[in-house]
Amino acid sequence: MTAPEHLKGQWREWRHARVAELTRPYGWTALVAQDWLKEGDAGITLELLPGTWSVEGGKVIYTPGADGPNLSVDGVYPTGPVEIVPGRNQTYGHFASVPVYFGDLEVETIARTTDEGESLYAVRVRDPRESARKDFSNLESYDYDVAWRVPATFTQTEVLDIETVTVEIGVRETTTRIGVLTLELGGERYELAVIGKTSDNRGLVPVVHVRDLTSGDTTYGAGRVLELEWADEACTQIDVADFNYLTPLPCAFTNFVTCPIPPQENHLRLAVTAGEKRPEVTLERVLTYAG
Repeated sequence: MTAPEHLKGQWREWRHARVAELTRPYGWTALVAQDWLKEGDAGITLELLPGTWSVEGGKVIYTPGADGPNLSVDGVYPTGPVEIVPGRNQTYGHFASVPVYFGDLEVETIARTTDEGESLYAVRVRDPRESARKDFSNLESYDYDVAWRVPATFTQTEVLDIETVTVEIGVRETTTRIGVLTLELGGERYELAVIGKTSDNRGLVPVVHVRDLTSGDTTYGAGRVLELEWADEACTQIDVADFNYLTPLPCAFTNFVTCPIPPQENHLRLAVTAGEKRPEVTLERVLTYAG
């Protein structure tokens, strides 16, 4: 059994890194724009960026102007149309994407779908000045409580991509189900859906997205996420779920994201008084997709 002092010490270090992560130059809180494109769009101009944008065969294409300002794509200035591959600055990497900048701004693209199943794309812009001006020193969390570190069992299932409803009305995001996490909370047994996200330095990361009776009260209303840890090198076993590490999704801090809604089976019928609380200032939800 791991000593409580060790667990609390590790959590305190993680909390410090968590707050620092929120204010990194091109993190989630640096987002300032999310402009939507569909297949067949051509010659689209965007307010914060140069050139024109189009979608051709499922690829987001940037075309620089004949003269004037230009993007830097993987360290060079393109002289003709170039694909901006989705996923550069997401928490969980997509590997094929490259760094794209416009002055101090960083640019990325994402792929989503509409409620009707049509392909949808967005161009996102991150400004380091936006994240630098924010103060998260008052971002509260429940004190570490070893009672919320509970035994758990992971069962692999068929890998299944699900188009999940998001906080951005009309937009769906692909989440990849990889298994079920079985545990007991408050004397009740739960079987929680586990999704897998690929990280460029951590491999496949198992994640559960939950709501509980604190959601919308002391914690973020759209639920919180918990990254789990594999107990074996083969990435097939999970022994513990430590709810002290729950955090809100990025949509708690910015409108320029498409956070998925937690599945019904991940709604917990008790108050999980552990993990990060909601931000001091409640973000007024403003939609970026017009449908």
